[in-house]
Amino acid sequence: MTARRIALVGPVASGKSTLAAAIAAHTKLPRIDLDELFWKPNWTATDPAVFHDAVRSALSAETWIADGNYGGEVAETLLGRADLVIWLDLPLRVCLPRLVNRSLRRAVSGEELFAGNRESLRHLIARDSILRWGPAHHHRHRRRWAARLAPSRTGPLPLVRLTRPASVEVRLRELDLLTRTETGCPQ
Repeated sequence: MTARRIALVGPVASGKSTLAAAIAAHTKLPRIDLDELFWKPNWTATDPAVFHDAVRSALSAETWIADGNYGGEVAETLLGRADLVIWLDLPLRVCLPRLVNRSLRRAVSGEELFAGNRESLRHLIARDSILRWGPAHHHRHRRRWAARLAPSRTGPLPLVRLTRPASVEVRLRELDLLTRTETGCPQ
């Protein structure tokens, strides 16, 4: 596969960031994490106009793999520039345990995420917690991507839709986006 600009989309905790990092390591494509463009310190969202400008600027590069779960103008820009879309369309029964494990690991370890932000145990029980937000929006995001990635809307844009964790690494090896030696791919 000779994709130069890869959009990697899917619901919360589907494995986008892990997979994007593995693909970037294998292909040498620069990685663009859309969350890094969105979040400012103290979990403050970037102003929409500023965020859209940052996305357009980052995606103006000739090569990249970009991962995120943003709709609207950001999704249109991402898909308009991509020459391959990988959709991690995994069910909630797969994503929810990943979300809980990931969030607890990050809260306990103090792992830094975007702009110095960290998850904390207190943050995980808050009303706006990712542990509540992710599952509450999972099906809505899957429906949004299904509509946006329908062949009538994407035209000739190649789409790799992965619906089972076991098929992710196998299919991406077939496309020469991963090798057997890469680790960390979501299972």
